[in-house]
Amino acid sequence: MFIYHFNRLIRNRILWGAFAVIIALAFVGTDSCLRSPQEGQSAGKINGNAITFNEFRLAAQAVRGFGANRDTESSAAVVDRKAWEQLAARELAAENGLATRAREIQEALLSAEAFQGPNGFDENRYRVILQQQGLSPEIYESLVAQQIALMKSAALVQTANWISPMELDDELNAMTDQFTVRTASISNKFATADMKLSRDDYLKFYEENRESFALPDRVSVRYIEIPASNYFDAVTLTLDDMQQFYDDNIESYQRTTTNETSETISFDEVKNEIEKTLRLEQALYCAETNLKFTIYGSLAGSESVDMEKLSTARSLSVKTSPLFSADDPLPWAQNSDVFIATAFEIDPSREDTRYGVVAGTNRVYVMEQVQISPAHTPEFEEVLDQLKPRALSQARAEAFKEYYQSLSTKVSDLINQGKSFAEAAAAQSMNISTSITYTVNSIRNQQFKNSFSIAYGAMKLKKGEISEAIPTSATESLLVYVEDRKPGDALATEMLRPQVRANIDRRRPFDLFSQWLTWNLKQQDFKPTNPLIDEEQSEETFTLTNDFPEEDS
Repeated sequence: MFIYHFNRLIRNRILWGAFAVIIALAFVGTDSCLRSPQEGQSAGKINGNAITFNEFRLAAQAVRGFGANRDTESSAAVVDRKAWEQLAARELAAENGLATRAREIQEALLSAEAFQGPNGFDENRYRVILQQQGLSPEIYESLVAQQIALMKSAALVQTANWISPMELDDELNAMTDQFTVRTASISNKFATADMKLSRDDYLKFYEENRESFALPDRVSVRYIEIPASNYFDAVTLTLDDMQQFYDDNIESYQRTTTNETSETISFDEVKNEIEKTLRLEQALYCAETNLKFTIYGSLAGSESVDMEKLSTARSLSVKTSPLFSADDPLPWAQNSDVFIATAFEIDPSREDTRYGVVAGTNRVYVMEQVQISPAHTPEFEEVLDQLKPRALSQARAEAFKEYYQSLSTKVSDLINQGKSFAEAAAAQSMNISTSITYTVNSIRNQQFKNSFSIAYGAMKLKKGEISEAIPTSATESLLVYVEDRKPGDALATEMLRPQVRANIDRRRPFDLFSQWLTWNLKQQDFKPTNPLIDEEQSEETFTLTNDFPEEDS
């Protein structure tokens, strides 16, 4: 019965399609590090099962997301806890026979748009994209497996999601009732105000947000960049080598004709391109091998090696990087994930790991560690300059909130004394609109200023109530007063019922699953190597009346 619910869900092609898009977008846009200096060690245990640092880092990176939309605001404590919650869900899924199967991973990869070629899934394109991101298929497919397991758990929780008739009716009424409102504008005079914060104010902000300043392990390196072109003369290519490469990658050499059919591009047309590709590839290999042999051969022979000698001999300059963490993007480094992993693996005290050699896309890096900065939370003075704009922004927001709440209270008091909303707002020198009548479900067809902000800001209000301040720009917000609210058209309400129910159903599981993840971790025998930091948050209670939902009769 438990499996039955999932069989229905995971066979849904739309669900798989959405998942495939998410996976494809996540990895094509990322420049992340998926290796850990401690990957062979345990990050903790769940029900006695050891979780390696590599597994934990994968989960943590998935929590933050990838590419331009990567979450950089959440504290390390929040990310760590969410990562453990997801790992606990994965372990529970495996215990209940819901571990990801190889077939499911294959289906996800085959349907991912990023890996499609002219004739469907292109294995060469798949491997090239992963290589560009510094990922092996094993690591990538491991993360895909984890996301599928989470998707299964989320789908199961969704089957227990019940929408009460009252909740459905409330949302339907909010969408179809006829509202008549008036608005009063509030100018945010604090948007650019000088709040004159004291040192104590900054210190208070620091103490309240200490964890947001936490820094992970970081490293700085000195390095030189050797162009692969320096080794072109050492590369010997034969026609057979190029022909073999062409044959092995024949699916990449296709094009669409004017008749919308596919044809293979001839070897002669792409010979020069193949030659450049192979020459660069072999030059990088020669450079990396030669540099490792030169450096460690010299060290083995008790000869001194230093970056100045290496750079001077090649007419190159030595560069020093800023401190960076395992998760930082390095726009100045090619193949940055491998660059980062190598930088963390360097051990200056050992002859065999004193230097790191990493191949990029057209150059090879030789590096040595300059500084290791262990994970820590900087002291107040260290982050004062970074803290000031954040504290100022918060102070402005709090001042404006206090201001508009005061105005709202004064307006409400005057209304209770018999004044109209317009009279009460005018007494506070606010600009008042004329009466506006609308229904939320038809708001797209009604033209008035700030229509969406007004409609959605007031949709939960009853007749005679005033909204919170609704921002409409960086310098202005609105108070919305509901003059009247009448039941909407009964036919329109019934026609919208299936759509609103579906909207609630889609929206609810994200919050429900989040609560379930938190609850589930507490039920497991969970022993992290590094204790989690408790965040100040309200306690959520998640109650299960049955272990699993019963099958519909």
